[in-house]
Amino acid sequence: MKSMNFAQLRAFHAVATEGGFTKAARLLNVTQPTCSQEVKALEETYGVTLFDRSNRQVALTEVGTALFAVTRRLFAAEQEAMELLAGVRHLDGGTLAVGADGPFHAVPLIARFTRSHPGPTVTLAVGNSRSMLEGLMETRIDVAVLADVPGDSRLYVLPLRRDPVRALVPKAHPLARRRAVALTDLATERLVLREPGSMTRRLIERALAAAEVTPAAVIEIQSREAVVEAVAAGLGIGFTSAAEFTGDGRLVLLPIAGAEVEMDEYVVCLRERRRLAVVRAFLDLAREVAAEAGGLSGAAMPGSAPATPATAGHAAPAPRRR
Repeated sequence: MKSMNFAQLRAFHAVATEGGFTKAARLLNVTQPTCSQEVKALEETYGVTLFDRSNRQVALTEVGTALFAVTRRLFAAEQEAMELLAGVRHLDGGTLAVGADGPFHAVPLIARFTRSHPGPTVTLAVGNSRSMLEGLMETRIDVAVLADVPGDSRLYVLPLRRDPVRALVPKAHPLARRRAVALTDLATERLVLREPGSMTRRLIERALAAAEVTPAAVIEIQSREAVVEAVAAGLGIGFTSAAEFTGDGRLVLLPIAGAEVEMDEYVVCLRERRRLAVVRAFLDLAREVAAEAGGLSGAAMPGSAPATPATAGHAAPAPRRR
């Protein structure tokens, strides 16, 4: 069996990562023709086409996409091996790619990390839990701060904190004069909810189902910011984690009476990558923050079974509607 030509494989990986031969050549510090020749040689050796070069664009073919998934893992492992052999201690360089399903818990962690370790370059990508987990699996993201964590043995899961979910009520609404909103109050209200994959929505729907309450109507909104604006405009009652509400004079944030609706947050990485110096440093810092916040009582800890979607946040049963 032929041994792999790593120069060719590295050239392919650079082109796939950068989206073009010119940028890849600059990254590899070689000429563009040299980079092109390496990729062409790899294709000819194995009789495959890795890139569609039509219309002056470079796009991965089906085989190229599959190979790119492999080279991501390969060169991520190379990076880890280099760190281990070099005995990195002081974090005076490198990069840390952080992903999050919202900025509210991730940004304070990043700020604290950069104060302690100013050397590494830190990036933050924000998206839904599914895309962030894909980024972890493909090693485009080193560590993620998420509320929705699947049960997957490949993941190292660190419980961070638990926050109550509150009702967002327009200041002029009659409910705004109360100290809390009961789930039964929502039967006659229009609710402003996030998309079906949202953990906040799942928790609220679970609590409503337990209380046998069906809201009068539901409006679906795709972002936290849009939910706030919709509620402020009087379109309905919304919901948010208490930690994610930064204050708005148009709104009142109220507890949900009769139900403990709480959002759990976790710091997650690939188990095999937790030894990387920057990832290890971020996890150590997250442990400090979790200890200061009291952590998640009863949540799955690293080394035990990872949290499942059913435990990544919970809603205790409320009194049933009569």
